This record gives sequence, C-alpha cells and structure tokens, in this order.
Amino acid sequence: MPSTLHQGVVSLFRDDPRLAFDLLRSVFGIELPPLTQYMDRKGELDRHLPLIGDTGELRMDLALSAELEQPERRRAGIAVIVEVQKRINSTKRWRLWVYWALLAEQLKRNTAVLVVPLSKSVARWSRGLGRLEIPMREGLLVLDHENMPRITDLELARLRPALVVLSAVLHAINGDYEIAQIAWDVARELADERRWRYAAIILSAVPQHERDRMIGDLTMEERHELTELELNSIAYHDGRDDGKREGKLEGKLEGMLEGKREVLAELVFTILELRELPVDAASRAKIQACSDPDLLQRWAARAKQARETASIFD
Repeated sequence: MPSTLHQGVVSLFRDDPRLAFDLLRSVFGIELPPLTQYMDRKGELDRHLPLIGDTGELRMDLALSAELEQPERRRAGIAVIVEVQKRINSTKRWRLWVYWALLAEQLKRNTAVLVVPLSKSVARWSRGLGRLEIPMREGLLVLDHENMPRITDLELARLRPALVVLSAVLHAINGDYEIAQIAWDVARELADERRWRYAAIILSAVPQHERDRMIGDLTMEERHELTELELNSIAYHDGRDDGKREGKLEGKLEGMLEGKREVLAELVFTILELRELPVDAASRAKIQACSDPDLLQRWAARAKQARETASIFD
C-alpha cells in the first residue's frame, strides 16, 4: 500500500506538471525546446497497460506530457514518466522500460523516465538500474538529495510551493531539515486544500522530534484540521513508521493499526482541548492506553457534544 510520503510526492508533480520538465533542464542539463500545455496523461494511459499474472493491473505513478510551443513535423512534444520509489523492487527494473515503451508508443513523443527514490539505499539501487542493461540505457534519471536543489529562497518557494515541498522531502529524509521548515511556513500560507496536504507530506518526511516541533507552532484549531486530514488520508492506513519492518505482513498490519490508533487518540485530545474540557490524568491515561480504533472513534464523536470529559466514556 502506498504511503503518505509516496503518494504525497506523486501529488506534487500532479499539482505542478511543469515541475518535472523544469527539473530535466535544471538538474539533468537536458536541452528542451520551449514547451506549453503541461498535462497529466496517466488516466488516459491506464487502459492501455497490461495485466501482470495474478497481481492485477500494472500502473505507473504518473505520466506527464508537454507540447512544443513551435510544433515540428517530426516531433510532437515531450513526455515524462515519474516513478516514486520507496523500496528496492527487483521487478521494477523491467517494469520501468514497459512504462517507457507504452507511454512513448501511445503519445508518440520522446520520453524520459524520472525516478524519485525516498532513501539512500533506494537511490543507489536506482542509479544502477540502467547499467544492468545490455547495452546500457542512459535514459533513466534519478532525482534525490544529491542533485535536488536546496530551495531556500522564500520568494521562489512561494511562487512554486510544490518545488519547495519536494526539495524539503528529499533533503529531510536524509537528515537536512532546514528546507522542511521553509516549506512548512510556505504550506501554512496557502489558502486552498494544498495547505494541510502539503503540511502532512512534510511531516511524513521528518523524524518525530521535528514533527513535534512543527506541530507545536500550530493553534489548536490548526491541529484539529491537520489531524482530520491525516485521519482521512492514506497515512491513516499506512502507519507513520511504515509498518514496523520491511516486507513482513505481520509488521505492516501492526504498524497500520498503531498509526491509526495514534491519530485517533490525538484527535480525541484535540477536540477536548478545542472545547476547553479539562483532561485529568486518569482520562488521559485511558485514552492513551486504548488500542481499539473503533472505540477511539466513538470517543472522538462524543467529545464534540460532551459537557465534561468523563462523559465520553459512558
């Protein structure tokens, strides 16, 4: 199951389709002609993708295209596949080129493959993929903390919020939190639905102590909004620690339940504080100790109407 971090990074490119093409120029030094009409093409391409054995449908993360400002007879435009990779996946070595072939054929465009790894080990693995082919393929582009620009200019960050959040994520997962704070401040200035969605993406990339510090800057109403968003997002199912340990189903399920429980308990406390209902030590301990997500949901619903904290447990 995709995580908040994985889906969040994909959404940044979807929100700002020009971003991938700008990175091809600025990071990888690829000379592109003037482009226009940046589009997300994944939806229309999904129906052309094959089924793989018993696992169901094969899906790329994102397919983008752009048209030439000055159309040429021999070239219609440019396409980019964006694949965000959280773990090493041996089958992805083959699937990336399936994605590439399908997109190039369907759109009849020169096509690049942009891989965005979410850890150092996955970055090393990604950089070696092209060298495994005979002959070597040079078309695989890897974007990570080593080549992603550190966006510290506040004016640029406000102009391109998806860019600064992407920069924050790729550097934060490698221990550099300066840009995360800049992105956090910019996200909180947004007046649309991206505000808390971007905030949640940033929080999913930083360790707990940074998360606590950032959330500490929020008002109680803002914490409530953020908690509600996290509760209804895929983070709720993912478990913020990514399911305990790699690849083990039991650990993943435990992590999912723990992530769900933590978010719900935080929601109960937030509602009680917003309604200025005091929480004594016994009530706090009872909420923190509860391991039943359904019961925590009932307590959260009751807290919205309760006149005293003790009544939510009745």
